[in-house]
Amino acid sequence: MKHIYKSALKAISAIAAACLAVQSCGYDDGEVSDEIGKVETELSGAEAAVDALESQIGALNTLINSSFISYIGTDEAGNYVISYMNGGGDVKTLVLALGSDIVTVPVVGAAEAEDGKMYWRQTADNGKTYTWVLDKDGNRMPVGGSVPEVSIDKDGYWTVNGVRVTGPDGAPVLADDASNRLFRSVEKDGTTGEVVFTLADGTSFSIPFFEALGIDFDSPAVIAVPDRAVPARINYTLKGSMADSASVDYFTAYNVSVSIDTYAKQIAVTLDEGAEEGNTVIMVSSGKSVVLKPIFFTYGTAEIQKPVWDNKFGTGTEIALPGDFTEFDIRVSHNIDYTMSISDDCASWLKEAPVKSAMVTTTHSFIADYYESTLGADRKGTITFTNKPYGVTVEVAVRQSPVVPDTPKDPGISTGADLVAFAKAVNSGASTSRWENAAGEVVLLNDIDITGLNEWTPIGSATASGTPSYKELVTPFTGVFNGQGHTIKGISWTFNPETSGSDVHGFFGALKDATVKNLILGAEGDRISIEGASPDVVAVGALAGYIENTSILNVRNNVSVVLTGDNPDATLMMIAGIAGCAKNSNVGGETEDDAVINAGDVKTGKITNTANGGTGMQVAGIVAWVKEGGTKINYCINYGEISAPTGRGGGIVGTMGGTVTEESYSVISNCTNAGLIQDDIVGQFGGAKDKYGLKRMGGILGGTDGAFNRIEYCTNTGNVFSQIGCRTGGFAGHNKGQIVGCVNKGIILANITYDSGAPQHGPGWACGYSGKGLVTQCAKGGKVGEWDTYKDNPSAAPDATDDNALCYKNSDYYDPSKNF
Repeated sequence: MKHIYKSALKAISAIAAACLAVQSCGYDDGEVSDEIGKVETELSGAEAAVDALESQIGALNTLINSSFISYIGTDEAGNYVISYMNGGGDVKTLVLALGSDIVTVPVVGAAEAEDGKMYWRQTADNGKTYTWVLDKDGNRMPVGGSVPEVSIDKDGYWTVNGVRVTGPDGAPVLADDASNRLFRSVEKDGTTGEVVFTLADGTSFSIPFFEALGIDFDSPAVIAVPDRAVPARINYTLKGSMADSASVDYFTAYNVSVSIDTYAKQIAVTLDEGAEEGNTVIMVSSGKSVVLKPIFFTYGTAEIQKPVWDNKFGTGTEIALPGDFTEFDIRVSHNIDYTMSISDDCASWLKEAPVKSAMVTTTHSFIADYYESTLGADRKGTITFTNKPYGVTVEVAVRQSPVVPDTPKDPGISTGADLVAFAKAVNSGASTSRWENAAGEVVLLNDIDITGLNEWTPIGSATASGTPSYKELVTPFTGVFNGQGHTIKGISWTFNPETSGSDVHGFFGALKDATVKNLILGAEGDRISIEGASPDVVAVGALAGYIENTSILNVRNNVSVVLTGDNPDATLMMIAGIAGCAKNSNVGGETEDDAVINAGDVKTGKITNTANGGTGMQVAGIVAWVKEGGTKINYCINYGEISAPTGRGGGIVGTMGGTVTEESYSVISNCTNAGLIQDDIVGQFGGAKDKYGLKRMGGILGGTDGAFNRIEYCTNTGNVFSQIGCRTGGFAGHNKGQIVGCVNKGIILANITYDSGAPQHGPGWACGYSGKGLVTQCAKGGKVGEWDTYKDNPSAAPDATDDNALCYKNSDYYDPSKNF
């Protein structure tokens, strides 16, 4: 490189000499001195660039030849400090400077060839095209062998192995056209246990990570000390195969005093009086292995305060933008430097404006692109402010709602955007008149496909506790929603009651004094998932979480509802195809024309809750929990598969609960279950024989203790299979109400548990258990048998008879003369 510098100076000197000989040149020795200084600066920078790139190439060569990585850390400048074992078994250390925001790639890089090995390559057009670097014999140069000799010739052009690098046009490439940063990132893959090195051009390679000895601190690399008199305390953890025999001490201490409590595994560091910064290097040793790791300290605080913005864009935890082209500012107060980044999910439409001002408070200006969507789905992302050495990170969420074209049309809902706007209006207590027809009904004008609308806030919300006692209904929908026979499909929603602030979920969260009719919800494959493990009472229905004084007429649901989270022990949870919980409501009308049909599955995974009554898990095709008297479920059909390991489950209703009287009771009538009803299909109990008390299950109803509740003129054609041997029936698992005029045609299987030779728990074509004389005018049918015996061939189970109508006390509680 020095010869370039000397040649340039000679050239300028020659120009100066020529000017001396020609008076008209107007020679100024000050100007020449300035030019010499500029050239000296430029060439020094070019020399540094070559040196840095050569260092990076050497580092890559070294890493490829290493056996494994034993330590990854960072120094005060943010460079990566990496310890590795070479082929000779020696532990070495190197430092990598990264270029995370690389715009120009280095002239030399590396890539894997067709033989699986990495070879050196070069680019002349910033990574658009590459050619292999060849040795003097014309062969590709493998990484790990000889390294390419990178230089800049006397005219300022890049050379590799003494040959100028030329572009696609054949012209040589100037040295200011490439970066000196070969590495983009270094990351440890927690799954594979390998360290992944990514080069500037996107190429990556991996090296196994094996840490024989290491130390982790519970602090960032740089610690801010607001009070010099108070020591900073850093807890440490030793790791690696030699950790048990390792000792810890400090190796150096600059402007700090250090004490180490090896029993508590804590390091106390006090910054010296008057010191603005300091550091210590902690040494961990075991035998011949030694690890050194620094900690840096600065006097003062390290703070990035919560960003603020104009409150017209929201006053909560996220920035809410309109769909129009929008400019906005974020102000960040801070006393440390930071980097600002925009998450990938909004980088295409959210850009940082080119002008920003920086003082104690830094203002970042942004531009959000115009956004129009007939689907109505918001788009969102995050803006992050980070200082990695201090370990300080602040995030702010940003969400943009679309512009909804205001096109003239009949009143009603015709797009996904309309649907979202309607939901927001209900939830905010605003008028819904713009979607109402002349009769005051909110109407669908056509089928609506909301595929891609993956976030949904249920219409109406509520909080709950007890069994269940809803503390407050928050803006429930109270009008008439008329689907006019149209379909809303493309539903793929995930709810987490633990974090959402509401305990009722579905298309509607809460309905009160409302009517929903003539609607098809969902298509095959549509699904609602429930995450988390809420400690509160939760009600979920594909159509509605909670309904009160409400009618559901001529509605079909095709959406499956699946609990992927957990249900805590003794915590009521209600999940159904239509409504999670119903109070004083009508589901289905007085004729088959108003039938309510569920074709979606309702299932859970393994759950913690083992209660089988009012604090257990409730699953059903139509309504999971009927609260108190006054509800009628009429002309309903379930085709969906229903299952949960514990609690109560039924094709139509899980539990008819609460207080009922002769004047106020609930009834299930003219309903049919054609779905498969099961309990432990997920194998939570592994076929254990002593879990029969954890579930009650029936083709129509899981269970009821209400003496005046009724099941009448219903038919079960679905199979009911208990893997845990619970009380299982074609009509009900546990019954204390009236069952009149019902027919079973399904196969009922459950292992039988005996006490003193008498069946206690198990299957019956009518009920697993029923109070004395409560089953009347019913027709026996289907088959009844034990699960272990007939699970592989259910149709081989014995036919229904007068002797297996009930499992518990059949001869005492079932009267053949009152049935068929």
